[in-house]
Amino acid sequence: MLNIYIKGVESLDRVFIALGSNLAPRSSRLAEGRDMLRRIAKGGWLESPIYETPPVGPEGQGPYFNQVVSFWYSGTPTRLLYYLKGAELLLGRKPRGHWNSREIDLDLLYYGNRVTTGRPTIPHEQVPCRQFVLVPLNDIGPDWRDPLSGKTVKDMLADLLSREGKIPFRTVTGEES
Repeated sequence: MLNIYIKGVESLDRVFIALGSNLAPRSSRLAEGRDMLRRIAKGGWLESPIYETPPVGPEGQGPYFNQVVSFWYSGTPTRLLYYLKGAELLLGRKPRGHWNSREIDLDLLYYGNRVTTGRPTIPHEQVPCRQFVLVPLNDIGPDWRDPLSGKTVKDMLADLLSREGKIPFRTVTGEES
């Protein structure tokens, strides 16, 4: 599940992207984010359900809609990061500071089994400590192994839940805002 090599074609790597929004219309914003990502996917599309979760960060924010998608990708990690940041701007994200409300957030979680530091940092350093990432990631890749720890997603989620208990999640149905 890590890489596909086709003679005469670039290798394809399995990538995992977290999507989030806490500014209405949240469902539409995630749909637009998925559409932007489908444009660069080379197949193997997977997407989790959408969950409504409490915000992390400064007080006064509304709840988030969170989701994780995965697909095969043929570019470099840096190119993908630039695409994600550009897509956020095209989809209306405004700068508000770290962990503040956002129209759309597209975070690169995993890029095959690569480990890099700097920009981008892969795997995303917050994966093991964020239920709003691990729960939807577990829906589409429970047996995916974190290249740093060697743990599967389902084991990372079980570890996190044993440390902090389950936060309130609600599965989103239909086109809620």
